[in-house]
Amino acid sequence: MEKFTYNSKTVEVPSYLDEVSSEQYRQFLILSVLMNRGTISPGQFRVKWLSFLLGMKADYTMYRREIIQELDGQLEKLDGFFSYTTGKKGERIVTPILKTGRNLMQDFGGWHGVGDMLNGLTFGNFCDCLDLLQQSRQAAAEKDDPAINEIFQDITLKLYRYKDPEKTPAVPALLAIHAVNLFSAVWEMVLSGPVYIGGEAIDFRILFQKLASEDRKADDKTGWTGIVFEVAASGVFGNKKEVDDTPFWDVLLYLYKCKFEYLHQKRNKK
Repeated sequence: MEKFTYNSKTVEVPSYLDEVSSEQYRQFLILSVLMNRGTISPGQFRVKWLSFLLGMKADYTMYRREIIQELDGQLEKLDGFFSYTTGKKGERIVTPILKTGRNLMQDFGGWHGVGDMLNGLTFGNFCDCLDLLQQSRQAAAEKDDPAINEIFQDITLKLYRYKDPEKTPAVPALLAIHAVNLFSAVWEMVLSGPVYIGGEAIDFRILFQKLASEDRKADDKTGWTGIVFEVAASGVFGNKKEVDDTPFWDVLLYLYKCKFEYLHQKRNKK
């Protein structure tokens, strides 16, 4: 948390995404979308975001000069919400940080989604989302906006259910953006470093390592169809349908255990 002092008072606000409330997250996501569309500038984003966190009724730039000067001098305290890079022409690129394993929009307008770190997501839906994520990248490369929107909605429907399944409306655009961000963030965590499960650090990266002694290609991280059949053949979770219906973390932990034991045996044979 960060403390902002202005107008003879001090207010404590979140310093990065994992500290915000659901309401604050929605506002941050809305501002991120507006900036991405070019509706507001990065500078306006920070002003509006700080004003919202402080509970102001309008942007603080509409207040007295003294208040503007006080808060302008503290804007760097919001840096935990943004990443800063340099573009090809030397320009400063500001990007909102939306990556978190927390589902800060688990309930949204009659929709209910998976829990933090995608808890509750089945292995079948997890595999489907990976395939859809790959399709979205191809659609983005082709600048096919209708296809991207459809894929985002499909991913959302894997992570969320409407309160009345028979009257499921079109997926709200904001929810679709959030769902894709959440899934992408957790998947990136799986690929980039240890994930803490039950207080234990599990490094799932070994699932995607190619051994030097192997001629086969390393896993491409999205070709999970064969893996489903292999797990089903083991009988640990049942047949293919039962594997698809199993929580995806359970299946990943099983695959991790198998790979860990395999690597251990390889080392012992040397």
